Amino acid sequence: MVTETTTGDGWFEDILSVKELKPIVRQSLKNVIEKEGFTTYKVKVKDISTEGGNYLGTLQTVTVKGKADDGDKQLNLFLKNIVTVDESNSVLNSSDAYVREGLFYKDLLSLFIKIQEKYNIPEDERINTVKVYDESNGEVIIMNDISNEGYVTYDRCDVVTLKFAELCIEQLAKLHAMSFVLRKEHPKYFENNVKNLSTLIKFNANFEAHMRRIFDKAIESLEGDAKHKLERYFPSSLEKYKKFVDVPADQAVCLVHSDFRANNILVKEIEGEPIKVFPVDYQLMYYGYPATDFLYFIFAGTDQEFRKNHLEDLKELYYNTFDTYLSKFGIEAKEVYSKKQFEEEYREVLDYGLLCFLILMPFLFAKNDDIPDMENGLGDMTLNLDERYKDRLQGVVDDYIQWGCL
Repeated sequence: MVTETTTGDGWFEDILSVKELKPIVRQSLKNVIEKEGFTTYKVKVKDISTEGGNYLGTLQTVTVKGKADDGDKQLNLFLKNIVTVDESNSVLNSSDAYVREGLFYKDLLSLFIKIQEKYNIPEDERINTVKVYDESNGEVIIMNDISNEGYVTYDRCDVVTLKFAELCIEQLAKLHAMSFVLRKEHPKYFENNVKNLSTLIKFNANFEAHMRRIFDKAIESLEGDAKHKLERYFPSSLEKYKKFVDVPADQAVCLVHSDFRANNILVKEIEGEPIKVFPVDYQLMYYGYPATDFLYFIFAGTDQEFRKNHLEDLKELYYNTFDTYLSKFGIEAKEVYSKKQFEEEYREVLDYGLLCFLILMPFLFAKNDDIPDMENGLGDMTLNLDERYKDRLQGVVDDYIQWGCL
């Protein structure tokens, strides 16, 4: 039994008395507080809405105020608690997703940091990652809450700005490059722990039914030639999508984020201009094709006008960043993943952008008062979408018709 010890203003004098937290989470936080050197403290926990930004976890902030041996101290933490999903209806095992994210933050990130330090990579040129505490486990990811430093996430429905896209693409290219650096620096670890990371998506009857429902929703929203072309495309869609993400290890290129979109990226602005981004949410990471991450970001966050004006420039930025970053570790990009290979792969997986947009449609454009409940999987998901999806959908389909894919 937990007895609450509170000061009466929402602050608790003992983390172990906070009923809003699971017992294993309370203990993990107690360990963090002790390790941080607090001699006395009080703690406040706040539930925060994901507003459709996270479907595999519930989110909370934890503020710890008190004293340490060297004076007053405050710690701001962010918790992502696992959501238990009915596995019989699920296309994704949430426990596996938390293990995968733990692998990134507790193992891979630690290696990335050590390698970047070994090569004296300046702080402002490294991969931007939020600190995650070792006390994270299969029930909760505990990380620094950098919202107190002015970081926010953008509205999932909005079209991204060019500056934000550039910052994100640079981070994506560095993430992909680190796979090659890791393989060079720790070949045995790479072979045993990275190359075997396959997609966590289960291509079962529930996934197939979801594909049918979203295609039906898209088709009913279109008219004329676009409607007919998308109807004819559907029969091949599931196998194409599976081919793009269920990649044999001997064909895969690098670690991919797999959910690289605007509301999984924290951003800080000065006078309305983004200056720095921190990608988060590595739960779906696997060993695959880098061009899929690029297309995912583009089609989850841009409209037709943006792509017309900036798509080719962002492709150039991606590969130039990839090339430059690898050179800092003594690796020539053309020897491990040439620009020609990137362009060929991009063309081969181009349909992935269309398929991602359609699959993401219920998540990107769900109305805030009708956010999908993932506890029962995809089966009960409503398709009550913000009207902005129609213009974005039309633009995506028009692009794919122009590119000869539909």
